[in-house]
Amino acid sequence: MRAVITGATGFLGGNLAIELLDRGMRVRCTRRKGSRTDHLASLPIEWVEATLSEPDRLEAAFRGADVVFHCAARVSLLRRPTAPIVAAN
Repeated sequence: MRAVITGATGFLGGNLAIELLDRGMRVRCTRRKGSRTDHLASLPIEWVEATLSEPDRLEAAFRGADVVFHCAARVSLLRRPTAPIVAAN
């Protein structure tokens, strides 16, 4: 079974990747260009560069997946969400 994880460079997505690999799944993860992946470097993860604002790249990353775990999010420190944050999440 193949899983795709968005947001795998974060705490939740990274730990999910480890758990899915431990369960014998093949894992593909998206990351933004320049994202640090050293904490997951020893794992057999297929990495794809894609951001939430690149639907074509996300669609390509999701191709062939049995399940997608969407752990990525656009965030802001403002008290109320801005339009780009609402649109992305």
